[in-house]
Amino acid sequence: MAQCAFWRGEAPGREIWLIKTAMGEQHTAAAGQVLEEAGRLDLLLSTGCAGALSPELVSGDLAIATAVIGNATGDRYETDPVHRERVCVAAQHAALRAVVGPVLSSPRVLASVAAKQAAAVSTGAVAVEMEGAAIGALAQRTGVPFASVRAILDTATTELPESGDFVDPGTGTVKLLGVMRHLARQPATLSQLVALQRMMTAAQRSLERFFAVWLAS
Repeated sequence: MAQCAFWRGEAPGREIWLIKTAMGEQHTAAAGQVLEEAGRLDLLLSTGCAGALSPELVSGDLAIATAVIGNATGDRYETDPVHRERVCVAAQHAALRAVVGPVLSSPRVLASVAAKQAAAVSTGAVAVEMEGAAIGALAQRTGVPFASVRAILDTATTELPESGDFVDPGTGTVKLLGVMRHLARQPATLSQLVALQRMMTAAQRSLERFFAVWLAS
């Protein structure tokens, strides 16, 4: 069973399902099976954090996808133009800077600047995340409109520390004991981790501002 959490709520004139999946397309695809059994949906919105591939994006900016590209399969999932425009309008009303373009869905974290640059050149994507292709595939399979908005975490020039020992791959949560062990072995990476925390805070605040507007519209 996929590691995920579900919430159901209401916004003006509609019911909202929020599903927090584990990291990666495999977990997201498994969680999507629940949605297929839920009946007709009006929209599937892929959201969360992303890494910048475009140098113009900074932490806290939004990447609004024209399409999500599956790096593992090469498949391309176009987003719905009507809902994409609504996302753009909500971002503008929230006073958030946004870049519109293709977004890459990668099966692995692009930690190095070189890897990000190579992905940008080969795909033309402005940002990279790890779940959107599975959501796009579900939308295509079920005939539900698809949109994607992601808040930028790390920039295109950010070198990320290797996170295998302090990030839970199933949930994306930070393991405190793992962080302590990591710093004991590599104390020089403390500044990287502090900077990454600031980036995460900026991304979270942007998503909060965006959804406060989008859900009320």
